[in-house]
Amino acid sequence: MLWHFTRAIYLSLLGALVTADSLCIHLEELHNKLQYRHRAKYMKDYFPINYSVQVHDEDIYRALNVTWMRNRGFTEIDLKLLWIYINSQVLETILKVLPKRHPSRIYVENVAMLFTYLRMGVEEMIEDIEDERVEEILYRISDIDTETRRKWIHPKTLLDNCYQVLNQVFHCCSTSALRRPHPWLETSGHQKPAV
Repeated sequence: MLWHFTRAIYLSLLGALVTADSLCIHLEELHNKLQYRHRAKYMKDYFPINYSVQVHDEDIYRALNVTWMRNRGFTEIDLKLLWIYINSQVLETILKVLPKRHPSRIYVENVAMLFTYLRMGVEEMIEDIEDERVEEILYRISDIDTETRRKWIHPKTLLDNCYQVLNQVFHCCSTSALRRPHPWLETSGHQKPAV
């Protein structure tokens, strides 16, 4: 019986490590896809001048929002979950307005697929959210009513925000010898004050 219990713990820890490693892999892919040259090419150059999409206020998730939320007691996990879910919604909004043959469509679909993988990796974490403020934000961004979308914003600006917040809140501590360390994964830019 002890062996079964030990095996169950081992398998659950192994699953957590695999999930954490796959999240890091997807974050690394996202970091590469969200480089400035890609954002400028696919989200600016291929769009008409001053083209904007209509989004919810909460869909505009900037580095400034992260600082404000940290100061109000949001946890790092809350910030990361919000980043994943908000940007998933943003990409769906962009895909809805893109024609099927638009030159940016494949790029946006690829980035959206990476967010789908990230969402699958954190599904159980979303059920454990205790902060009502996070639940309220998730509820508002999932509202499909176009009347609640009040802000007009350039698609490139949305992905610029996505990239900046990615660099601000995520880091992976992978010790795998097969992968080279990535400084952007190892530091989150947010340090706790010394006590």
